[in-house]
Amino acid sequence: MKTNVEIVSKQIIEDKIETESNKCEGEINYLENGTVLEFTEKSELGELQFKMTILKEKIIILRNGQNMTLDLKNKQKATLDTPYGNLSMSIDTKKIQIKKQEEKIKTINLEYEIELENSMKYMNEVNIILT
Repeated sequence: MKTNVEIVSKQIIEDKIETESNKCEGEINYLENGTVLEFTEKSELGELQFKMTILKEKIIILRNGQNMTLDLKNKQKATLDTPYGNLSMSIDTKKIQIKKQEEKIKTINLEYEIELENSMKYMNEVNIILT
């Protein structure tokens, strides 16, 4: 089913907050054991293709071929591909909040901390609004 997707993301690095907002079209499929949301986010830096598998206490994100899992119960590890090489990162999910209306997802609110190469830490807050 087609859906409009608005993504508002905030990165909090020390005392600096960077906010970004994008709107795009996507496709959402409600399955028996979860939901799959796919969309392409466009910016000056190019296109990012997302596939989000939304489960009860976990969201698996495939972004341009890179996997990242947000899991409320366990810290997760991932690899971030950059132009300068691969960076290992750990993800500590603080919040996954999904609001529904008549069984359809309307908003997804995520908060998670990323630690890059066991040194730099920062918080991410992402709000996804579906209409």
